[in-house]
Amino acid sequence: MSFQPRSENTTTILLPVQVIPSGTFDGNDGKWSTFTINIGNDQSGFAGQDFKILISTSSSLTQVPMQAEWCSKPSKEKCAANRGIQTFQSRQSLGFDPLLSKNWQQAGPHDIPLPQELDWTPDQHPNASYGTDAVGLGSSSLASPTLTQQLVAQFKSQNFFMGSFGLSATPVNLGTGPVAPFLVNFREFNNTPSLSYGYTAGAHYRNNSKGIPGSLILGGFDRSRFSIQGTSIPMPSTSNSSLVVGVQSIDYSPDRDVESNVLSLMNDSKGFLATIDSTLPYLWLPQAICDKFEETFNLEWDSEKKLYMVSEESHNYNVRQNATVSFKLGSSVSSKDSTSITLPYDAFDLEVSFPISKNTTNLKYFPIKRSPTGVYVLGRTLLQEAYLIVDYERNNFTVAPANYSDPMPDPNIVTISSKSYIPPKASETPKSSDGGLVPGAIAGIAVGVVLAFLLALLAAFLFWKKRHAKKLQHKSDEKTSYDIDTIVTGEQLKERRVSELDSNAPGSPKPSTLGGYYGDRDQKDVIPFPPINEMESPPEIVELESPPIDGGYLSAATPPHSELADYFTARVRRRGATRESSGNNTPGPGPHELPGDDGKFQVGGQHFEPVVSPVHSRGPSDASQTNGIDTMISEPDPSSPRSPASPVNHTRGPSDATVQSESTAVSEPTQEQLEAWALAHNEPRRPLSE
Repeated sequence: MSFQPRSENTTTILLPVQVIPSGTFDGNDGKWSTFTINIGNDQSGFAGQDFKILISTSSSLTQVPMQAEWCSKPSKEKCAANRGIQTFQSRQSLGFDPLLSKNWQQAGPHDIPLPQELDWTPDQHPNASYGTDAVGLGSSSLASPTLTQQLVAQFKSQNFFMGSFGLSATPVNLGTGPVAPFLVNFREFNNTPSLSYGYTAGAHYRNNSKGIPGSLILGGFDRSRFSIQGTSIPMPSTSNSSLVVGVQSIDYSPDRDVESNVLSLMNDSKGFLATIDSTLPYLWLPQAICDKFEETFNLEWDSEKKLYMVSEESHNYNVRQNATVSFKLGSSVSSKDSTSITLPYDAFDLEVSFPISKNTTNLKYFPIKRSPTGVYVLGRTLLQEAYLIVDYERNNFTVAPANYSDPMPDPNIVTISSKSYIPPKASETPKSSDGGLVPGAIAGIAVGVVLAFLLALLAAFLFWKKRHAKKLQHKSDEKTSYDIDTIVTGEQLKERRVSELDSNAPGSPKPSTLGGYYGDRDQKDVIPFPPINEMESPPEIVELESPPIDGGYLSAATPPHSELADYFTARVRRRGATRESSGNNTPGPGPHELPGDDGKFQVGGQHFEPVVSPVHSRGPSDASQTNGIDTMISEPDPSSPRSPASPVNHTRGPSDATVQSESTAVSEPTQEQLEAWALAHNEPRRPLSE
C-alpha cells in the first residue's frame, strides 16, 4: 500500500495506525516482544524481505541485519532465525540481500549512531551500509503500509544482534543533507493524524509466563495499555526530542510475608536526570546506586562481559524475596507531579546467549550498568512496566504505569490530532459541482425518511396496544362486577324465601337452572303450580274449600267410622311425595287449609251437625300441569252431592293466617272455635294446627 504526499487542503479525518506485533519474544539479551517490517516490497507483486525487529525510541534509522560470518552457532540458518531474519523465497534467509531488492539504492558505509559516551561496546564506532529502499509495516503484502525511498542501514556487528525500527523524529545527516526519518515521512504522506506514537515493550513473564506482547500505535495511543494517568513531561527543546525524566527515588520492597521493610536504593544520593531509550535493555545508573543493587540482589560483576551476573543461589534468593523496585519519575528531580513505575523481580530476571555468551549456554544477568561519564539511561527493561506517549508536534511526552489486567482488555485506540488540525464547522456542508445534493446527503435523507416511517408505525402499534389493553381491562372489570358471592347470596335468598313463601316445607324442590328464584314471581297467580323441574320458586299456597260439616270428629287419630276414609286423616305427604308415582312432570298435592272442625260441638249455643269428609277416590294421575290439584278438588263429586248446608265460599279473616310446619300448613282456629272447644261437654280439644 503506497501513499501520496499530503494534500494541503485535505479535510480527511485520519486514524492512528496500529503496528501488529510478531507474537514472539526474541533477542540474545533477554526475551523481548518484537514487531515485523519488510524491506524491498515494490507493491507490484515483488515481495519484500521480512524481519523481526525491536523498537528504538532514540534512533531515526531502520536497521536490519545482513549476513555475517560470526553468526554460525548453532548453525547459520538457526543463528539467522534467532536474529529475526525471516524466510525469503521459500528458504531461510541469512540476512538482508540488496541484490534481491529491485529498488535498493546504495548510499555507502557510515557509522551507526550510539548513545552518547556510554562505552557499552568494545567497538565505539560500528558502521553499517546505508541505502534507500521501500519500507513497509508488517509482513510483505499488498496490504502492508509502505513508503518508498526510506533510509535503511544494514549491519554485521555483533553488538547489534537484531534489527531495530527507529521512532525518533530527528533527521539523519549522512553528509549530503538531512534525511527525514520514517515516522516523519509516514505523517507527511497522510498516513497518521499527527507526528506521535504510543508504545510499551510488553512482558514475557506476564500472563502466567505466556507473555503479553508489546503495543505500538502511530498517530495515537492505546488507552487500555496503561492503568492510571501518567506524568506529562516537556522535551528539552524544540531541537532536542530526547525523552529526559527526573529520577526522584528508587525503592526496594520485598514481599511482606518475607520482610516488611522498604529499602531506598539511592541512599543519600540525590535525584538525577536520565533518558528513556528502548534501543538497549540496560539501565545506566550512578556507581553508588549500582553498588546498592549489587548488595541487595546478591549480584556479581563480570569485568569481561561488563555485566552483573546472577548465580543460581542468588536467583533462588531473589525469587523467595519476590521484591519490587519502584522508580519515581517526574519532569525534574524535585517536581511534585510524578509517577511511579514498579518493576517485579521477573523484569530483571534476564538471560544472555550467543554471541555474548561464547557458547550456546544461556547465562542469567541483571540489566544494570555503571555509567562512566554521568550520562544515565533507562532502557527497554523499564518499558516492560511503563507506557510511553510521545507527541513531537507539542514537544512533550507522557510516562504511565503499564496495565496488565487478567484478562487483558480490548484495545482502545485514541487519536492524537495534529497541532494544526482544525475540525470542520458543523454548518459547512460539501456541495457538488452542479449545486444539487451530494449522494451522501441523498442517502442520509432516504435513511431518515425510512426511520421516521418505522418510528411512526411503532408509535401507532404501541398506541393501539395500549387502547386494546384498556378495553380488555374494562371488560374484565365489568365481568368481575357480576360475579356472585354464593355464600352471602345464599343467606339473602334464604331470608327472602322464608318471608315470602310462608308455607314452604323443608322438602320443597330445588329451583330450576332456567331462571332465578324470583324471575317468574309475577306469574304465580297465572300458573298456580308449574312443574317442579321448571319452577325456581316454591308454588303459591292454595287454600282448599272446607268440606260440608256433616258429622264426625276432627282428630289426628283414626276416625270412629273406618268406612269413611277422610282425605285429611290419610298419611300426610310432603309436597314432593307424589313424584314417586306421578313422574317428574306431575306435581304433588299442595298444602290446603283444613276445616276448623270435624265433629259435633256447639258454639255460642248454636248446634252444628257433624262434618262428613268426602271419600277420597282420586288417583295420582288425576292432576296434571293444566288440571291442577286445586281444580280437581274444586270440581263436584258426582257420586257424592254437595250438602246445601255447606258454605259455598269461605271468606278468610285475620284468624286464617297459616302457620308453617315441617310437614304441612293448616289454618289457625278462630276465637269462636277456641271458645267452643273449651266449653265442650266431653273434653277440651287442642287444634291440629297448634
